[in-house]
Amino acid sequence: MDRFRVLQFGNTDLVGRRFNGHDLHLHMRNLGYESHHLVWKKKSEDAHTSELTFPFKQQITPVVKNLEEDLSIQTLLHPAPLAVAVNKHFARADLVHYQILHTEWFSLLGLPHLTAKKPSVLTLHDPWAATGHCVYPRDCNRWQTGCGSCPDLDVIWSMKRDNTAFMWKTKKQIFEKCNLELIVASKFMLELAKASPLLSRFKHHLVPFGVKLDKYRRENIEEKRKALGIYPGNTVLFLRASASPFKGVPFVRDALNRLTTGKPLTILTVDAKELFADYLGKHQLIDLGWVDDEDKIIDAYHCADIFLMPSTAEAFGVMAIEAMACGKPSIVFDGTSLPEVTFAPEAAISVPIGDAAALAEAMDSLIDDAAMRKKMGERGRELADMHYGWDKHAQRVLAVYQDVLSRREVQSARS
Repeated sequence: MDRFRVLQFGNTDLVGRRFNGHDLHLHMRNLGYESHHLVWKKKSEDAHTSELTFPFKQQITPVVKNLEEDLSIQTLLHPAPLAVAVNKHFARADLVHYQILHTEWFSLLGLPHLTAKKPSVLTLHDPWAATGHCVYPRDCNRWQTGCGSCPDLDVIWSMKRDNTAFMWKTKKQIFEKCNLELIVASKFMLELAKASPLLSRFKHHLVPFGVKLDKYRRENIEEKRKALGIYPGNTVLFLRASASPFKGVPFVRDALNRLTTGKPLTILTVDAKELFADYLGKHQLIDLGWVDDEDKIIDAYHCADIFLMPSTAEAFGVMAIEAMACGKPSIVFDGTSLPEVTFAPEAAISVPIGDAAALAEAMDSLIDDAAMRKKMGERGRELADMHYGWDKHAQRVLAVYQDVLSRREVQSARS
């Protein structure tokens, strides 16, 4: 099948467009394929992206959300799959690529029917599909044996009471009836999926995410640093400031207190503001807040000297490869996908997870050694060119589509 029709399906289009299927959808259209993006919430003006609609959508959704919270179940009761099954774009598609489904607007119970109707691919953006409720199990291994007796019901996505064994069993029963194949972005996620009693039965495809590398080159960096108000001569530490339990901000704070360098520092952040406000007076602090403008994010990377991404859980880490694309070295934690993705120790320093002292030591070493920063940053850009170009990513996904379609044709012929 030379020119097949693809439907990308997920939560939204513009937010997270690099990995939620939207940029992939646009790329497929540029290649001459008939592609459509069906989303729960549409933000773009793209004529080939549409919002999933059905009667009383706005009224039903909060009712289902509250009911699932009260019952301590997740992504099981919403009628959205019924609307997908009769959607004209679903009907036209030769293949459906499912993206992020684990929110309050979908039901996994509809997947067996939908995947029986159309050749299907699901990208695992995190381990939620393998667990009884959490997005990242971290040190807990109950996801391998059936969950229950959950050690942390409050971690995302939270539950009022421990219903994790029921959710794990329900997911297992659902996935056993699904006819789909999985895309994972890292070896970390590939190994997890293969170890999962819920996900091991599927065929897995390893496809790292990509970025449009040409957009990540910049000139006149000193002028951009001046525009941000960065003090001349300061070494700039850039990170995502997030209250998420997975992003490692407390470890950065601890590490800052342990630094031995005497060089002046600027802490440059995106996302939440004032998480480092108490460091004013000791270090310069520039909080950009939530930034939707990709060019502003790229400028921030280039104004930085070091990118900090000490996530305690990460299935891939797009910001890490963006830093590489900008020629910036990163510091990350072991035990996640990040050492693999950043090719540590070539383009990043990886330290034991949760070890603030080791994090501080790595920060000190890069702060005090501009030559090391330059060498690692240049190597990072080389590795990004080799592995994370957008065209390479899209071609890998396209190869998966072709493989899935050919396999489904064989299944249909045999039946």
